[in-house]
Amino acid sequence: MTASYLILTPPGAPAAAENATFIRDGFRWTAFFFPVPWLLVHRLWFWGIIALVLQVAASILTDSSELAAAGFTLALAVSLLTALEGPQVLARSREARNWTLRSIVSARDLQTAEQIYYSAHATPEKPASAPTLPIAGTNTKAGSPPALGLLGYDGE
Repeated sequence: MTASYLILTPPGAPAAAENATFIRDGFRWTAFFFPVPWLLVHRLWFWGIIALVLQVAASILTDSSELAAAGFTLALAVSLLTALEGPQVLARSREARNWTLRSIVSARDLQTAEQIYYSAHATPEKPASAPTLPIAGTNTKAGSPPALGLLGYDGE
């Protein structure tokens, strides 16, 4: 089963930065069972407070016999919404703080996603340059490169 990974880099970091963040875009079971702690752990303070208020409201509604179904539905909706949309909110939050969305990679796990991303953004090593040999019979004045038997660049 493959998942999509959003790759974000901190402000000013190159694409192949080691501190790039990989966010799996998909259902999160931990966010489903613990929506408020999940949001707060990921520093989504605003959404965490809203989820807390809604969870408290759902708890109050559940205590009432007439509104128990509404309370259960509200609690389930908060959990589902956090589990499904939490990763997107996390990515948008980082983008709002000037992180750059570099790529989206489909892979079966995090290690494979990292391999795919970093192999595409690897910088090739520069080959060692061979020493240049002087050309016989050329005039090599300072500041004037050889012109291979033709006039020099400065019209000589």
